[in-house]
Amino acid sequence: MTELAMQHQFDKEKALIAAENAKQVTFQRLGLLATLGGLLLVSILAYYIRKGKKRSDELLHNILPEEVALELKQKGEVLARKIDAVTVLFTDFSDFTSTSQKLSPEELVNDLNIIFSEYDRIIESHGIEKIKTIGDAYMAAGGLPVVNTTHQIDVINAALEIRDYLNLFNAQKVKRGLP
Repeated sequence: MTELAMQHQFDKEKALIAAENAKQVTFQRLGLLATLGGLLLVSILAYYIRKGKKRSDELLHNILPEEVALELKQKGEVLARKIDAVTVLFTDFSDFTSTSQKLSPEELVNDLNIIFSEYDRIIESHGIEKIKTIGDAYMAAGGLPVVNTTHQIDVINAALEIRDYLNLFNAQKVKRGLP
């Protein structure tokens, strides 16, 4: 083989090796990008799973007593319990229908939200469990889900605080000339 032919053969082999190296570098880069993309996707999924779990936990604690929500999360079910004595608090606004006709829907919902938010604060501060609200009715109970011996006193004190709050709320409305 002539020197020129050998040089040509050498250049060909060198070009093949360079092409093979370029191909390997390209595959390595693609592999790295695929790995990074996969990690990013897993991170995004993990974030949304945690966010969804947090939201479902918030909703669960919003509608169930803490002890019941915890039992449901741990066991997947809640066993019924017999509680021998509880005290129920029930509130309902007098003349609600006629008063509500004097307010816009937005004002009515806003007033109920303000009042029931304060009820929630009062109820929680006395260790009472909110049961539900329906329209202008509010129901709570003392002595559950954790049994105690002070539920009657707790509910009475909460009722008196609610009464005092409503008297103040109504006086402020009247002072501003509002229904």
